[in-house]
Amino acid sequence: MINSFTKKGTVILLLTFFILSSCIPSFGSQIRADSITESINELFTTASYNTKYLEIELSFSDPNITQHGNYSIVHVNETNHNRMILFDMDPGKPVLPVNLSVFELSFGTKIIDVEYEHSTPEIIDLPAKIAFAKASYDNIQYYLLENKMDVNVYENDDPYPSDWVSYRTGGGLSQDEHVTFLVLRIYPVRYYPADDQLQFIQTITVNITYEEPVEPLLDDNNRYDLLILAPCEFMKHLQPLVCHKSHMGVKTRLESLQKVYKEMYWHGRDRQEKIKYYIKTAVEEWGIKHVLLVGGIKGQTVKWNLPARYSYVVPMEEQEYSEQSFISDLYYADIYDGEGGFSSWDSNGDDLFSVWNLTFKEDMDLYPDVYLGRLPCRNIAEVKVMVNKIIKYEKEKSADSWFKNLILVAGDSYPDVNGFNEGELISERAVELMPSFNPVRVYACENQDIDRKTVNAAMNQGAGFAYFCGHGSSVSWSTHFPPDGKNWTTGYNLLNMIPLHNKGKLPVTVVGGCHNGEFDISITKSIKNGLKENGLKYFIPKGVSFWWNGWAPNCWAWWLTSKPGGGAIATIANTGLGTHGDDDVDNNSVADYLEVLDGWLELRFLELYGTEQKYILGENHAQTITEYMHRFLGDEAIMDTKMVQQWELFGDPSLKIGGYE
Repeated sequence: MINSFTKKGTVILLLTFFILSSCIPSFGSQIRADSITESINELFTTASYNTKYLEIELSFSDPNITQHGNYSIVHVNETNHNRMILFDMDPGKPVLPVNLSVFELSFGTKIIDVEYEHSTPEIIDLPAKIAFAKASYDNIQYYLLENKMDVNVYENDDPYPSDWVSYRTGGGLSQDEHVTFLVLRIYPVRYYPADDQLQFIQTITVNITYEEPVEPLLDDNNRYDLLILAPCEFMKHLQPLVCHKSHMGVKTRLESLQKVYKEMYWHGRDRQEKIKYYIKTAVEEWGIKHVLLVGGIKGQTVKWNLPARYSYVVPMEEQEYSEQSFISDLYYADIYDGEGGFSSWDSNGDDLFSVWNLTFKEDMDLYPDVYLGRLPCRNIAEVKVMVNKIIKYEKEKSADSWFKNLILVAGDSYPDVNGFNEGELISERAVELMPSFNPVRVYACENQDIDRKTVNAAMNQGAGFAYFCGHGSSVSWSTHFPPDGKNWTTGYNLLNMIPLHNKGKLPVTVVGGCHNGEFDISITKSIKNGLKENGLKYFIPKGVSFWWNGWAPNCWAWWLTSKPGGGAIATIANTGLGTHGDDDVDNNSVADYLEVLDGWLELRFLELYGTEQKYILGENHAQTITEYMHRFLGDEAIMDTKMVQQWELFGDPSLKIGGYE
């Protein structure tokens, strides 16, 4: 974000000919263009009165270049954020400082032009190649794979990044209001890998021309707060939840999918797109902000009672294997693009959605336009369990005696070169971000395994939040013992959850790992896939491998959330391969495990409640995704796109964390 600096580091924001103050808020707060232009609206008297101009001037201090091992690290003061240098950190690519600005414009604003002028670049010889970002893979079978630099960058004569300035727009929610985000990235240095040189600019001026809609694109109405969509067989069992929500002041509308498909007959190419168009209609006609999807796979079949959209964002060289697809309910939440158009996730109209591979990149907005969660109920019994859980949880404020517990389940995630105990480091950072909570540590160590006994002992005490950070599969979770991050703990799987008896003392659970939220698994699907891959040998499982290999009725996250008599009130987990940062390539004495990818998402979500006292579950989930995209989503951020697409909320997005007073 643009910050105020001393001496060389100064920032001045100008709109047309009107000079504003010399300081703009640091990253984490956004700039509302409508408020800062209010005093100069009278200047726009031409026929194009809705065309506006934004000018940004930046000056940068000389780069600080240090060598660590075989690589160079570049710092520039004016990219500071919370006393830490702000970097671009795409796996395999050079780690370079970036100045980041986020503007909130009127919803539907169009960027007409972005131009810039800069000082003559200064050439700086480097002592070694720029360090590249690393990613540690969370999949339980592939954690030892080597990180590699992107040879397409490091063996190229072209500069990296390709330009001094890049920008991105998107339509999303900010404090319940639909806005167009303008995210501006300015690089004080560019890297020439073939020559091991930097080009540095001391000053730059960026001029942005944009056009606001003459009239608001969305009416200001608030007929309903929450839309619940479900198959007809669940409807009567959801009525108590509708009554409860209404009693709590959350105006709720319940609709059957059969009605959705009928009313959207002329809209949408398949059922998923019809559902998305219906949500769009609900936003525009009723002012809906929260959407709860109730339904998933039908029983143990391979059929859906509420279908999911699969993403085909495939980071070929950035994950341990090329996961060809994964579930993404962000599809349903991302209704609009930055100009207010429909965000279809099929920009070339070929009926293939969310495609990003070596040959094609789909145009996807990705910013949530509604706060969305799913209860992937497979039958009426699960619907009843979740309705009862939510009602009992919200009816009265949770007792501090158990709610103020923060359960931390972690160990030494990877055998990295720095010897970090990543799980403990990120857990202790979570403790700092939730200062009013009592940490209940379940750390892998010489005298303590992570297994059914230790995890259930902590969970049965009750907690407001539980945080598992390690490795996972669809049916289990585990990590390693220190000091070298190689020896596995026993782990915690579906069978281990059966004895849980924490009753109504239910945590919001965040789990870092692969596939813990892969909610399309079923016995039938497992048998079909197993026969296809292994023939009749698949029917001779041994011991716990019966569950480990996917022979299970549900995924880890939903099994925990839908458990009768305990478990969690909600869980956030990856539907696909999870990924954390590795080592400390920016050399700021903080493990990258905490600063990028899954680690950033997990910590920021906990911080929104623990430090900023924001209480609505789905709003915190969506805000975390929005801020992640502001911070990380550059032009080549395929891994970051996957991160936000697979970060699934199993729970009621309108849930008040801790219950009502």
